[in-house]
Amino acid sequence: MKVGFPNNPRKEITDEIKWIADNGFNFIDLFLEPDKGELGKFNVKEIKKHIDYYGLDWVGHTPWYLPIGSAVKKLRVCAVEIIKEYLEAFMEMGGNHVAIHSNWPTSLFSEDEGLKFQTESIQSILDFASETGVKIMLEPIGTVHDHADNLDKLLELNEGLYFLADIGHLNIYGREPVEYLRRYKNKLLHVHLHDNNGVDDLHLPIGSGNIDWDYLISVLKSFYDGTITLEVFTNDKEYVLYSKEQLLEKWYGNNFKK
Repeated sequence: MKVGFPNNPRKEITDEIKWIADNGFNFIDLFLEPDKGELGKFNVKEIKKHIDYYGLDWVGHTPWYLPIGSAVKKLRVCAVEIIKEYLEAFMEMGGNHVAIHSNWPTSLFSEDEGLKFQTESIQSILDFASETGVKIMLEPIGTVHDHADNLDKLLELNEGLYFLADIGHLNIYGREPVEYLRRYKNKLLHVHLHDNNGVDDLHLPIGSGNIDWDYLISVLKSFYDGTITLEVFTNDKEYVLYSKEQLLEKWYGNNFKK
């Protein structure tokens, strides 16, 4: 198992990379989005050299708010083109795991229409990515529409699409994260960990909300040994480091050494 942390896209990427490496993380979850993480604001090859210098691995993360499921076709097409630009940058850096996000139209449109809109977009993204071997992971953003029936359909309609389990997102609207882990374990390629109160998407440190972490991690590690990002959003990085320690202790038990 490898533990990572995302860069804050509103801060200089090189500074973020250094902090992540200096604090013992295995990889950076590379958030390429505005403003300082936006394409054109940095040299892709230089960022890759910086990551390599610190011996980090990385996974790719596109902006979560791109409207690939919009009812407006021009918006969907534009969103897909933007994602393709980011994929080209990730490809240039030599990566092969990139996240995209579910996106639903307004309440004027049905969930079936939302599935259709998203599938049109995802198919175009998958076709583009397949030429270079990049694996696309779907991260449900945690809306009322991101329930198992719809995720089943999105994964069935889009062969070659993998699953990114964001535990915080899977803990709201009365959902049980462990059920989703088990349901999609054969498609699971990456995990985001953060806590909440079961109602709001708060990105809290581990142990600050209502998630049973001992149970969840015991289930997860029974079939998964891949990359895990601590998606804890706080200005006080001690909470991030505490969460990292908690994860390692729960994962490795008595074998973990501080």
